[in-house]
Amino acid sequence: MHRSYSAMLLAIGLAACSTSSGGGGSTAGHVTLEGTVAYRERIALVPDAVITVQIRDVSLQDAPSVTIASTEFKSEGRQVPIPFSLKYDPAKIEPRRTYSVFARIDDSGGRMLWITDTHNPLPPPGQSIALNLVSANR
Repeated sequence: MHRSYSAMLLAIGLAACSTSSGGGGSTAGHVTLEGTVAYRERIALVPDAVITVQIRDVSLQDAPSVTIASTEFKSEGRQVPIPFSLKYDPAKIEPRRTYSVFARIDDSGGRMLWITDTHNPLPPPGQSIALNLVSANR
């Protein structure tokens, strides 16, 4: 009896100490998607640009996409490629659905300057993504 009780306590203790290796910096059930946003043109980015990166469920073709996670930050004078990190809950990712990583760059007044125009599949946890944006003024 004493031996099985000790084994049970050991198992509970080990389970409590274990951490999930969700990759990409998982914390408290969340995974961090890391990557960069960039565009090919040799045009300087306005110093006060606002970058938005989102994970969207794009499974339904005849309905608007659903945003799973989003981050927004200022460029603070940096030029492309600009790194980003976006925390999301992997429990919200269903295997049978389709997810896309979306990005846009706006000026400080909210006018869109650059945007992703292709499907960028959500990579597995721990893998990064490079998002290529195109001019919104084409």
